[in-house]
Amino acid sequence: MSQISSILLVDDDANVRDVFQLVMKHYKLPLVVVNDAEAALDYLTTNTPDVIVLDLFLPGMDGYQALNQIRKRSLARNAKIIATTAYYTQDTEQEIFQRGFDGYLAKPIDSNELIEYLQRVVNETRS
Repeated sequence: MSQISSILLVDDDANVRDVFQLVMKHYKLPLVVVNDAEAALDYLTTNTPDVIVLDLFLPGMDGYQALNQIRKRSLARNAKIIATTAYYTQDTEQEIFQRGFDGYLAKPIDSNELIEYLQRVVNETRS
């Protein structure tokens, strides 16, 4: 079982950032938080997180556009990328996986299940 050694959260919602920061601090997991896709792409020029949690609705470049850019970058090519959004329909999860995300977290995020879910996604093999 692979252990998570680094997480990048890309989200402009302060409540989501707070939940992640509290949970990751409790589990002593390194977390980097940025507010938009451009900052995430800058971070990924020199860093390789195991997991990237990416909000779909960000200012500027949206999560789908960011996913495409991230997958092109050699440092982040193997990162597990998990979409998150508060704006979803019954088709959202299917679309997220069709577009190439590795996982999906609906908002509001359940802090009690967050680590277990992230660990499960990290340990899944990409088909």
